[in-house]
Amino acid sequence: MPDGAFANSVGCGFDAHIARMANRSAWKGRFNRFGLGSLIYVLYLVIELFRYRPVDLDICIDGRNYSFQQAWMATVSNHPYYGGGMRIAPSARGDDGLLHVTVVGPMPRWKILALFLTTHTP
Repeated sequence: MPDGAFANSVGCGFDAHIARMANRSAWKGRFNRFGLGSLIYVLYLVIELFRYRPVDLDICIDGRNYSFQQAWMATVSNHPYYGGGMRIAPSARGDDGLLHVTVVGPMPRWKILALFLTTHTP
């Protein structure tokens, strides 16, 4: 990879928590054997939606500080999609040299569920 290149996205918060839980699960291998590996993420999405607690987040972008209360997740990306097709940064392009920062702030749990279930590519 050339200097200065960025590979798709990096995130923290709820989405990273789900990925970590799913990837460490003994059930993932079982689901994969039947071609249902992506369902483990949906399972953990539903389970962890009720356990996860949003956090306060301070970030610095281009020398400016930003604070977010009760943030669910933050992602830096250069591509509109991640996480199996979730549309996290619709205007991002991999060839424009820009990184897009997306922060999902305070919102009800049912909206978080809707966000994950409705923002995937068909």
